[in-house]
Amino acid sequence: MRKIYFLLLSLIIFLLVVINAAFIGKQVSTSSSVAYTIAKSHNLKLEAFTTSLSKLDLAIKNLEDNNASTSNLKAQYIATRLKYKEIEYLVSYLDPEFIEDYINGAPLPGLERNSPSLSVLEPEGFQVMEELIFSEEVFHSKVDLAVYSELLVRNAATMVGYQKNIFITDRQIFEAVRNHLVRIFTLGVTGFDSPAALQSIPEAAVSLNAAHEAFSKYYPLIEKQHKALSDSLAMKFNEGIRYLRDNQDFDSFDRMHFLKNFINPLYKFILKAHLALGIETLYETSPLNMKHSVNLYAEDLFANDLLNPFYYTELLPKNYTDELVNLGRTLFFDPILSSNNQRACASCHNPERAFTDGQKKSLAFDHEGTLTRNAPTLINAVYADRYFYDLRTDVLENQIEHVLVDRKELHTSYLEIFEKLKQSEEYVALFQAAFPEFSNSELIMKHTLSSALSAYVVSLSGFNSPFDRYVRGESAEIDPMVISGFNLFMGKAACGTCHFAPVFNGSVPPLYHESETEVLGVPEIAGAAKPAIDPDLGRYKGVLKEEADIYKHSFKTTTVRNVALTAPYMHNGVFSTLEEVVDFYNKGGGIGLGLDVPNQTLPSAALNLDELEVKQLIAFMHALTDTSSMNIKPAKLPAFTDQKLNARIIGGAY
Repeated sequence: MRKIYFLLLSLIIFLLVVINAAFIGKQVSTSSSVAYTIAKSHNLKLEAFTTSLSKLDLAIKNLEDNNASTSNLKAQYIATRLKYKEIEYLVSYLDPEFIEDYINGAPLPGLERNSPSLSVLEPEGFQVMEELIFSEEVFHSKVDLAVYSELLVRNAATMVGYQKNIFITDRQIFEAVRNHLVRIFTLGVTGFDSPAALQSIPEAAVSLNAAHEAFSKYYPLIEKQHKALSDSLAMKFNEGIRYLRDNQDFDSFDRMHFLKNFINPLYKFILKAHLALGIETLYETSPLNMKHSVNLYAEDLFANDLLNPFYYTELLPKNYTDELVNLGRTLFFDPILSSNNQRACASCHNPERAFTDGQKKSLAFDHEGTLTRNAPTLINAVYADRYFYDLRTDVLENQIEHVLVDRKELHTSYLEIFEKLKQSEEYVALFQAAFPEFSNSELIMKHTLSSALSAYVVSLSGFNSPFDRYVRGESAEIDPMVISGFNLFMGKAACGTCHFAPVFNGSVPPLYHESETEVLGVPEIAGAAKPAIDPDLGRYKGVLKEEADIYKHSFKTTTVRNVALTAPYMHNGVFSTLEEVVDFYNKGGGIGLGLDVPNQTLPSAALNLDELEVKQLIAFMHALTDTSSMNIKPAKLPAFTDQKLNARIIGGAY
C-alpha cells in the first residue's frame, strides 16, 4: 500500500512538472517571447560586465606610479562603468537594495539593513572606487583599490549568478524601464551617480540607449495596437539619446528641456503602451493589502499623484474620508490637546507660514524657553519613511505621541485628552462621523486620535506650484530665472543630489522608500568670527541602535518646497535668509567655514556660484510655493459643558 502511495505521489509530481513546463513554455513562446529575448540579451551583457570588471581589477593590480598607467586605469574604469550602465535598468529593478549596498551606492558608510544592533556598513562598489581612482593620490591608494575591486568582483558575481536564473516577465521590463527614467533624471544627470569621474551625461546616454534597446523589442506588438504610440515612443527615445550625446557638458546641460521633452513624455507613453498591450500590472500581481510607494498609473514625474501617501502611513485609502480629515483638522487647531488648553499643533505649525512658525526654535510650553529645534513644514511631510530631524519615529501616527507627551510641547497624556474629549457632544459626533464602524466604547482612543491627525497631515500635500504647472505643461510660460535656477539646482549647485525630485527632500528615488540624513556642519551662530558647529548631535541621539559616529550632527533632509515661507532655516534656525543658506552651501558647508566635521556628507569643495546664479537658484525655490487649499481653519471649535474650556482660541493662544 505504501509503495502504491509513493508511486501515485511520484506520478502527480511528474504531471505537475510537465504541466508547469508546458505553461512556462507557452508563456515564453507567446506573451513572454519578447521578454525571453530580452533576458537572453541581458545575460550576455551581464557576462560582458563581469569581463570588463576583471580587466579593471587587472588594471588596478598592474597600476604603476606614472601618468600612462593612471590614464589606463581611469579609461578602464569608465569603460567598465559603461558596461554596468548597459544593464543597470534591469539589475537595479530586480534587486535595488543589493545594488545600492554593494555595487553602486553612495560612497558613504551606513547601517546594515535589518540588523537588531548597531552595525556600521562601510561603503563598497563603484562610487567609493571612483573617488580613489580620480584623486591625485591614486597610486598611493592601490592597496585599498585592490580590496574594493576584489569585493566588487565578488559581489558582481553574486548578482550575476542570481539574476541569470530569474524568469523575467513583460511587466517587469515595462516597470524597469519606467523606473529607470526616474533614476536617470534624479540620480544620473544630477551628478549623484558619478561625483568624481564627472561622466554623468555620457553614462546617462548609454543607460537610456540600453533601456531603449530592450524596450524597442516591443514596437511590433505596440504598433499592432497603436501605431502612433509606437512611433512616438521610438522618436522620443531616439531624440532623448541624441540630446544626451550632443550635450555632454555637465554645467550647461539643460535639464528642464530634457525633462519636459523626453523624460516626462516617455514616462507617459510607456504606461500607455503597457496598458494597451494588456500586460498585467504590479497591482494585479501583488497581495491586495500591499502598499506601493509609487503610483504606477501616474503619467508624469511631477504629477500630483506620483507618490502614494498611504505607503508612508498606517491609513488605508478606503478610510481616508472627508469626515476623518475634518476631525484631524479640528484636533490640529484645538488647544484642548495640551494640558493647559492654550497650546495647539498649529502653535508651531501655522498654515500662513507653510505650517512653520517663523521662529529659530519654537516657543516651549508655558513660555519656558524654546524647543531644541526649528519647526519644519508639514506640507508634503508625509513623503518620508521616518520622521523628526533625527529620524526617531518610523510611523507618522507615532510622531504625534512624541509631541503630545513632550514636556516642552503639549505636555499631556492620551488619558487626559480622552477624558476631556468625551465631555464634548460635538467631538463625540465628529468621531462618530469619522469612525462609523467603531462602537462608542472604543470611539475615542489612541488609534482614532492619531489616525485623524495623520489624515490631516496627509491632506497637506501639494504639487501645484508655478514650477509644477509649467513642467506638466499646464502653463506655457515661466520666468527664465526659474528655469536657470532649476538647472543649477539639479546640476552645478548639486542641490538635487540630496534634495531629490519631485518632493525635493531626502526620499531616495526611484522607489522613495528611504529617507536620508546629512552631516552638513551647520554652525551654532551665523557669521561668527570663530564659527563653532552646532552642538545638537541629531540622528546620533535619535535611536539607540543608530548611535554611531557617522550620524553625529546628522539631520533629516527636509523639503525645499515652500521655503519662501519657512524662514529661518536649518534645524537650529541659524540662517535668516535663503541667500545665507546658499552661501553656506556655496562655501562647502561646515568644512568650508573652517570647522572640523569628520563625517561631513556634503562635499566640502566650493560650488563657485556667482551672484546671478545665486539669484536664479533662489528664484527656482520661490517657484516651488504651493499652499493652495491648505489654509482652511475650523470656523469654530467644538463646545464643552465646562464653560472654561470654551474660551479656547483656534490655533492656540501662543
